[in-house]
Order: sequence, then C-alpha cells, then structure tokens
Amino acid sequence: MPELTAGTAKTVITPPIGYRMGQWGLRQGRSTGVYRDLFARALVLDNDESRIAIVSLEVCGIPNETMRDIQRRVRDLCGIPAESLLVNSTHNHTAPDILLGVSPEWKTYAAYLADLIAGTVYETLHAMRPARAGHASGSLSGWTVNRQYRDRPVDEEVGVLRVDEPDGTSVARVVSFAAHGVCDGGQYLEWSGDFSGELSSTIEEIDEGSMAIHLQGAAGDIHPFDWWFGNLESKHLHTHEDTAAFGEAIAREALRTSIAIELTDDIKLATVSTPLELPRRTVTWTVEAAEQLHRRLTSELGPYGGDVWPEGTTTANAAERHPELYGNGRNELSLARNQSLPSVPIKVQALRIGDLVISAHPGEMFNELGLAIKDAVPDSRPWVASYSSEYIGYVSTRQPYEELSGVPIDELVDMKRFRRLYGTTTSPFAPEAGEMLVEAAIKLAKSV
Repeated sequence: MPELTAGTAKTVITPPIGYRMGQWGLRQGRSTGVYRDLFARALVLDNDESRIAIVSLEVCGIPNETMRDIQRRVRDLCGIPAESLLVNSTHNHTAPDILLGVSPEWKTYAAYLADLIAGTVYETLHAMRPARAGHASGSLSGWTVNRQYRDRPVDEEVGVLRVDEPDGTSVARVVSFAAHGVCDGGQYLEWSGDFSGELSSTIEEIDEGSMAIHLQGAAGDIHPFDWWFGNLESKHLHTHEDTAAFGEAIAREALRTSIAIELTDDIKLATVSTPLELPRRTVTWTVEAAEQLHRRLTSELGPYGGDVWPEGTTTANAAERHPELYGNGRNELSLARNQSLPSVPIKVQALRIGDLVISAHPGEMFNELGLAIKDAVPDSRPWVASYSSEYIGYVSTRQPYEELSGVPIDELVDMKRFRRLYGTTTSPFAPEAGEMLVEAAIKLAKSV
C-alpha cells in the first residue's frame, strides 16, 4: 500500500514599509508599520503515486501575470505542475496592492513573491515525513451575514483537514471557511493578516507543531459580523479586537472539530482540471453616455483624499458616506469599455485527498453558488475554494442582475439605493457565468 507523506513550510511575505496600502478606496496612505506579518503557508501531500501542493496566501488576490510566474517557478523548482498546485488567497484587505495588476511600484515585490512561494513549496519537499490524514466539518453560527440580502442564510461550515504523523504529532490543520477578509479596517496603516492570520496563529499556538492553513470559501457576498450593506448602526468598527475575536472563534471551532477526526494513511490523491470561458457582461448604456456621466459626477461630487478611513467608517456604510469615490460613475464606464473584450479564460480544479474533495476556481463566487456545488455532491460534500489562482472579479448569482435590469445608468450610481447589490453591479461577467462555473465545478467534483 502506498505510504502517505506530508511536509509543511511557511514564509513571511509582508511588503516593505512605505508601500501604498490600497485595497480600501478610502485608505490612500502608505504603510507605516507591521501589526501582524503576512505569510505564505504550504502543505505538500505525497502517496508515492501522486503529489499535491496546497498554498494559502494572506493577500487580497494575485493578478494573472504573477500567478503564471508562481506556477512556472513551482514547476521548475519542485516538479509540481499547475494542475496539482492549489494557490488560494485569503482575500485579506490589509495586504499588497496587486489585486488588479502590478504597478511599477509593486513590480519588484511581485517578482520576489513568486520566488518566495516557490521556495516555500520547495522547503516542504525537504520536510516530508510519514503521515495520516482525515477530515470533518463543524459550524460557526451567527458570525457572518449575507451582505446583499441580510435575511438569507449563509454557508457557516467549518471544514477541517487534519494531518498528523503516525505517532500523533501534529503536521497540519487545513481550515475551510467563507468570509470576506475585511475585519481590519482602513483606519490602520499597518500590514496585517486579518482574521485569517489570527485564525492560523491561534491554531498554531494551541496545537503545537501544526501548520494552520486557511482556504477561503465562496465569500463573494459574505461579510463578518453585521456588515450588511446599508447598516449604519454597526458597533463593530473593524478594530484589531474585532479581527482577533473572529479569527479565534473560527480557530476554536476548527480545533474542536479536529479532535474527533479519524486518521488513515490510506489516502488517495488526485487532481483534475478543465478550461472554461466566462462570458463578459453587456450593459445598456454607451461608452459616451458613461463618460459624460462620470465627468458630471466627478465635477459635482468633487475628489476624495484621505490617508485613512474617516472616523466611523465601516465597509457597510462607506459608499453611502462617500459617493464621490463609490458613486462617481467610474464603474459604469469601465463596464461599458470592457463589454466588447473576449470572454475570460479560467481553469477550474478539483482535488481529492482521501474522502475529501476540494473544488477550486478563480473569482469571488457568491455564497449561494458555492452551496450549490456542495449540495450537488452530497456524498462527499466538497469544500469550495474560491479566490484560487488569479483574481478575476465577482461571480454573482442571477437574481441581483434581474433586480438591476432596466435601471438607467444615472440611477445605478445612487449608493443609497444600489450599494446593496455591490458585487453584482461591479461584476465583469454575464448573468449566466455563475451557473456555468457551478456546472463545471460539479462535473469535476464528481469525476476526481
């Protein structure tokens, strides 16, 4: 029988002090310090027949050019092809400003980041030892909310993959949970790993010797706490204390769940992938109309300037308070300009680790779409790892598109009315794209 072996490694990927923070539009200052280092964490599993690498990055997302560099360098250095490499971003908003591309300021960092990640995976190969593995699911209720439809349920599942040495020594705890990485707010100019960093560090402190890896789920429309769009009364102000409480709550549920997991060294490892093209969204207004509206609103609303969030700001109220940034028509202009571009090519992955199946794909997939993948394969109930590979934007459900159908462009920019549907209003994809992605993911999950 093939022997399961496992190796882990982690590397600090915190950007230099003085780089622009970004990620929050209302935070335009440069970093002044480090609250908690950002990490790349890697787990490699091998059973003599197949090898799988899982990497979690405490970043908001990775642009296509950087992801291709990561895949190439991991392949060349470690011999692990792209289809056997899962790279998942935690969608941390207090992280490098490389989500949508690499500006000249970030070029050196992005190139070095690819080397750091490849080196982290390479380090795991020199730490391989016999292992046993198993998985189970818990639940964390009441900590998250559907930010578009606050009364609708959200995926509260806490999935845990436990990997130990045969004598019980901890190797890794991989945790699947879906929530936007927005706990640390834009009032800070310090790099931080957000709740994912707190989650991982808590597990690693309590479960000595383990490597804790957070895989971000289908969190496109899930916020922590009560940050549904339009809530002007939240008492949670994105403090480090909020972040610690949230991360620790997930960690303790993961640790509770892991205790009863049965382990085995008879672990099948397999990966499959398929290409998919997501169609572009078309809009009902012209580029000329959008340009005219953007010019008028920019003139009327004026510019925004601020190193940090204005006092009292949360992700739930930011747009209503600052339409000069969020409601100036820039998004509508971008949609009009991009609608004639080709469909967006992506790769959808499925990985098997024993009885566990992980469905992985790019995009900020909405919670309901992720649940559709899980519900379609009830026997194994896959994990859903959105935010994997390169960043491509929001993948929305169909209903919000229907609500927006026929709304004139000059009304869409009203943040008091339509901020609630953010994620759909900004999605670059056609209404059917989410269903196409779900269909491909289900097919792979059943085949791996």
